[in-house]
Amino acid sequence: MSEFYQRKDISKDTIEFTITIPKDSFETSYKAMMKDRVKDVDIKGFRKGKVPTNLVEPQINQSVKLETLEKIAPLFISTAIQKEQLDPIAPPEYKELPKLEDGKDIELTITVTVMPEFKLANLKKVKVEREEAKISKEEIEQALDDIKKNYETKEKEINDAWAVEVAKKIELKDVKDIKDLRKQIENAMKAQKEHMLLHERQEKALDEAIKLCKIEVPEPAIKYEARERERTFRYDMQQRGINIEEFIKSQNLTIEKMRELWERDANEALQTDTFLRMYMKENNITMSDEELVKRIDDLKKNAPKGTDMSVYDDENWRAYVRNVDLKQRAFEAFIREVLGEEVHKD
Repeated sequence: MSEFYQRKDISKDTIEFTITIPKDSFETSYKAMMKDRVKDVDIKGFRKGKVPTNLVEPQINQSVKLETLEKIAPLFISTAIQKEQLDPIAPPEYKELPKLEDGKDIELTITVTVMPEFKLANLKKVKVEREEAKISKEEIEQALDDIKKNYETKEKEINDAWAVEVAKKIELKDVKDIKDLRKQIENAMKAQKEHMLLHERQEKALDEAIKLCKIEVPEPAIKYEARERERTFRYDMQQRGINIEEFIKSQNLTIEKMRELWERDANEALQTDTFLRMYMKENNITMSDEELVKRIDDLKKNAPKGTDMSVYDDENWRAYVRNVDLKQRAFEAFIREVLGEEVHKD
């Protein structure tokens, strides 16, 4: 038991916290926020920003109390999580909205879903066969037919003259006859196929490693991530002016099937995230503050025109960038270890 929270283990991956926010701390934050809100109130007979607080507080005190809770509660929650040395896999969830009564401590109950405990398996057991990229004669001939359909040429037959003519249109050099064209098309298709097989091989290695580690993601985390996917999907559809029900029907799906797919995708993403974070920890993969500053500077230089540059100073955003880069480093180190090859950068 601590001075402001109590911990109760509900299961191996779910912890319940009862957190008490002292009335003095809440009141101080509430008054500061109320003062800030009153500045924007415009009432006839008073200059803007000079309206007496007691005139407007009865109308806005509940909304300001909620804003105060939204601001102050995360500080207490994150402190409790850090003191207990927990590693959440999903944001904390409130069991219910706490009572916000004047002159009383605020008591709230949250549940925290933590990373499942597991050990890295023997990654030497990860075996993925390397498939050779082969291009058949039929594929080459199909590519030639597609080029013929898509490009207007004086020469109507696929022959040496046509090959030279069409090579200029598709900007291929050193094509003297149809044999040269076929060879260049084969090389291009082979490179594309090798790139695709490389991605597939690396993803298979990651999937096999996750299975070997027997990662079981807690159900609350899966449900949360699936809900976030649905929320994002609905927002995107609304922004584009698309009727959600009609769109789902046009894809021969139902909302129940969509939710099933979101849950499956969420589970796979969380398994990957969990594995990479553990691999990162086991192999001491880190990112120095200097490296983060350089990364942020690179992002600033390549930012589209009109970007709000203040985002680059936001601590949460910087933490997100660090996390993404660390997971990429972990993935690259994993691929080097189990496959002995580099990750292809698109």
